[in-house]
Amino acid sequence: MNLRFTALGRRLADYLFAPKRQDSSVATVAPQILSAALRPGDVLLVGGNTRISVAIKYLTQSTWSHATLFIGDALGSFKQGEEPNVLM
Repeated sequence: MNLRFTALGRRLADYLFAPKRQDSSVATVAPQILSAALRPGDVLLVGGNTRISVAIKYLTQSTWSHATLFIGDALGSFKQGEEPNVLM
């Protein structure tokens, strides 16, 4: 019985986290411009493109489904060639 619930849960998660077709375009900013404007403590609001994001937007009656906090270099340096972990 537990295996059935596990399989069902995986199928549901795969369905909810699959990208959903976007019908409208959203204004975006080039990453270089955004990174130049961000300061530690800034909050970024994000509208995802998955079914779970659509559900969150619907349930909260919001344009945005997720939020992230810009922390800058609070975690210290990063290895050459790696992207820095600057968002929480």
